Amino acid sequence: LPDAQQNEISGYTLLALCNIKESDKWSKSCRRSHGITKGIMSFIAKNYQKDYAPNTRETFRRQVLHQFVQAGIADYNPDIPDLPVNSPRAHYAISQTVLETIKKYSTSRWKKAVNEFNEKAGQLMTIYNKERELARVPVKLATGQVLHLSPGKHNKVQAAIVEEFASRFAPGAILLYL
Repeated sequence: LPDAQQNEISGYTLLALCNIKESDKWSKSCRRSHGITKGIMSFIAKNYQKDYAPNTRETFRRQVLHQFVQAGIADYNPDIPDLPVNSPRAHYAISQTVLETIKKYSTSRWKKAVNEFNEKAGQLMTIYNKERELARVPVKLATGQVLHLSPGKHNKVQAAIVEEFASRFAPGAILLYL
């Protein structure tokens, strides 16, 4: 990760995503989905006595979790992948591949696990990007062009308006904004 993500808040976030308390061994890491405020921030406060102000929620999301997801360290909405991007139920979990690597920390298998992870990292990003694309809402325009909107009910309605309503009730109309 870039230097900007090699800091205290990122470290605590990783510990929370792995469900690791101070006295736990890394081999006890487990995958469990967490929201930001009631999940990650609460875990950190309870287990590491580090309280972050409620307004730092966006710092966690924009300066840590966003990069964790892009790097394949965390999965975004793994339990409900079609949640809208602005859903208050958004959640994160450590990716399965990273979890299996982290469990080997402080063992003789650590270096090999890291090397294997680094070899797979590019492949993982391709897989993760494909999975994200699957959750997109496709919209076919009258011109034949297909746009892909973020998941969620609101965008499903927009797609239906463009594809169904417009063709029936506004034939020949030109889409100006979506």
